[in-house]
Amino acid sequence: HAFVLLNGPQFVEASRVLAEKRLIEFSGQADGMLGRAFELLSSRQPDDEERAILLRMYAEQLAWYQTHPEDATKLVAIGGTPSNKNLSAVAQAALAGVVNALMNYDGCVVKR
Repeated sequence: HAFVLLNGPQFVEASRVLAEKRLIEFSGQADGMLGRAFELLSSRQPDDEERAILLRMYAEQLAWYQTHPEDATKLVAIGGTPSNKNLSAVAQAALAGVVNALMNYDGCVVKR
């Protein structure tokens, strides 16, 4: 199932749409966006270690997409829901990458 969750167009699109909503809700403020995305997907707030990991992941994704903006544009075009043209494709793609990883996190996939 991990392959589908990471690469399936419907999950990539869902990650992007959730990322867009968080970018708007928190005006691009990383800690708020990441905390809320984590909460929506896991039903709890991230602990300090998880929050640090999320912030690092976002910074890494942002740096990568800043040097590969054409890939960001391709990612935000996936799916039937049009991307928000008022938001940076780089910021959308970076946050979508983290959200997509969260969608594969055991705490978000499996209910125990």
